[in-house]
Amino acid sequence: MKKLTDFIEEKIAPPLLKFSQMRYIQVMQRMGLGVMSLLIIGSLFLIVASFPYDPYLEMLEALDLRWTIAAASGVGTAFLGLYSSITVAYGLTEWYNQNRGFSIDPLQTVVLSVASFLLLNPAETVQTIIEGQADPGSFTGVPTTYMGAIGVFTALIVGILTVEIYRFIVSKEIVIKLPENVPQNVSQAFVALIPSTLVIVFWWLVGHVAGINLPETIQSIFEPLVQVGDTEGAMLITVVINRLLWSVGIHGSNIVSSVAGTFWTQMVAANQEAYQQIGSMAASDLPYTWTSLLMDNYIWIGLAPMAFVMLFSKSTRIKSLGALALPAAIFNIGEPLIFGLPIMLNPVMMIPFILTYVVMAILSIIFVNLGLLPVPVLSIPWIMPAPLKTLLATNGQIWPMIYVFIGWILMGLIFLPFIKVLEKQDLEETKLEDRDMSVAEEDKQTAEQN
Repeated sequence: MKKLTDFIEEKIAPPLLKFSQMRYIQVMQRMGLGVMSLLIIGSLFLIVASFPYDPYLEMLEALDLRWTIAAASGVGTAFLGLYSSITVAYGLTEWYNQNRGFSIDPLQTVVLSVASFLLLNPAETVQTIIEGQADPGSFTGVPTTYMGAIGVFTALIVGILTVEIYRFIVSKEIVIKLPENVPQNVSQAFVALIPSTLVIVFWWLVGHVAGINLPETIQSIFEPLVQVGDTEGAMLITVVINRLLWSVGIHGSNIVSSVAGTFWTQMVAANQEAYQQIGSMAASDLPYTWTSLLMDNYIWIGLAPMAFVMLFSKSTRIKSLGALALPAAIFNIGEPLIFGLPIMLNPVMMIPFILTYVVMAILSIIFVNLGLLPVPVLSIPWIMPAPLKTLLATNGQIWPMIYVFIGWILMGLIFLPFIKVLEKQDLEETKLEDRDMSVAEEDKQTAEQN
């Protein structure tokens, strides 16, 4: 293990870490930290509202509490795209102010980024039936399709381009200047007028004149790559694309499911009908093998192993985040780690994040083809902890559950050396901060003595 860790630290990590220090990569990583607390809070509410134990859920239903509790579960994920348009704009503005000597008002760029994001997701009016009225009524609202995780990448593009256009115009001094005796807050509002107008016109041209739907465009790029079918190759392609999308902040599950969901539903329904007739889950007895249920139970087994490994880190940040994320990760909620550590756009963690699930996919293909694992047929709520979910999905068969536990151990071993790389980087940064603080304190004491 030490040789592997050293190899990663010396050969793989340096160029990846250099990449991670790039301006936009830092801003995108900062984006995840800005919404991490909301993701954790929402995850806790989701666990309380949907804990997979029927008597408990029946009690919540009887007390009319379940959906009251669940109302807060989407506080982070439901509007993750909208939040991202805020954090990206603020982070990039802050970066320019700190590193390039600009004095851009972050409030202006944040408001402008949100306005631009909403401009690409305009309000719509729909006709709806109103209870107790004969005539239909109308309802106007902003569609939430791209407000959540599926709109994150759009928010990144909007936030970055908004700040860059604004910064460029300000740097060229194409602004309205007021006398110096005018209060700064008033002056800033007039300085922002021309850049803001040009930014809004730009996104108006993109979304309404050119008619470009950025989220749909991104999705269409990947549609031809996803060849849905009941084959090992199609499943591997699905796994890789899913993880790659998550790695760059796009909700991979939603994108892939939007393309393959209908076909997967038919496959699962056919398998369940066949199981009812013959009572067997052997691949040879079912019409389909490489279904979404197989992936849910043998491949998408969560990030609990990663969170567990983080508990033993010497880095306070990594250890604390592991402790916070572990309860949610046990219930297959990975957003606190994906956006909080982050895994997203973090080249060091993207490698094991993709590799672990590819390894699980390959092992699943081998064991299912050898007849050592059945094909899961029963649909179990995704929030159920992975080993228990697989036990129930295979109607109480023990070996699939043991396989998931073994998979967890293997995933932990794969994540371990990469966590060590992050740990080393964190500890070095902490030492530099402590040294800078010591120097600053010494300078302060010297100045006081003089």
